[in-house]
Amino acid sequence: MAPAARVIRSLAFFAVAVATTPFATIAAAQPNLPPPPPPPLTAEPPPLPPPQPSPAPPPQAPPPTRPAPAPQPPPPRTYYEQPPPPPPYRVHRRREVVYVVEEYEPPRPVAITFSPVPLIWGRVSGTFEVQIAPHHSLLASPNALVFDADRGGRYNLISEGLGFASLHSSSLGLELGYHYWWRWGRSLSGPFLGPSLLLGSTTNAYAGNTTGAQGYWGVALDAGGQHVFPGGFTMGGGIGVAYSHMADQSALYPRVLLQMGWSF
Repeated sequence: MAPAARVIRSLAFFAVAVATTPFATIAAAQPNLPPPPPPPLTAEPPPLPPPQPSPAPPPQAPPPTRPAPAPQPPPPRTYYEQPPPPPPYRVHRRREVVYVVEEYEPPRPVAITFSPVPLIWGRVSGTFEVQIAPHHSLLASPNALVFDADRGGRYNLISEGLGFASLHSSSLGLELGYHYWWRWGRSLSGPFLGPSLLLGSTTNAYAGNTTGAQGYWGVALDAGGQHVFPGGFTMGGGIGVAYSHMADQSALYPRVLLQMGWSF
């Protein structure tokens, strides 16, 4: 091909390219269309496999325990070691001491008392009592009818308590007894309880032979209290019950005790 023909052919291709450029730009400026729908599914997807449980961890053995170390004795102290210094401050607690001072009570183990109540019916009686041990004492109480007095008739409690005595009776009697004292002490003081043995002889009695003297016996149980004042003056009283028997007659009667005197 000649050179002139090549030039003409090149110019023709350039002209065609220039003429088609606006149409290509217009086609590229059109809006984007939506993508086409996906094709329909023809079959369901296969199900997922079930979750597999995770394997349990193997049991672990407990860690071995170490025995507690044995206490070690303190190291021996050498001659040049000094004891630790005392703390700089110490708390001092105040202690209160209470002294109980009891009044000194001198021992008074012997009591001599007099009974004023039987004097109303002509009877004189007294009591000698001695402490043989803490809580325990023995007593002896003599009595006598010394003058006439109205003592009631037969089966009267006062007459039976005086040895079945009548208006003109006289008698001698003795009472031997034991007392248990509730409070421990060196004196015959506090509540007491104890039995007694009654012995005696009465003239002109209401029982048995009413002319001569005849004996009687009996027992009694008394309870009461006695107080020994600081100077030794003693006063007490109580109540009791007694049983007496003379000849073919017996009697049960109450007793009233009242005594005053001195303790040594």
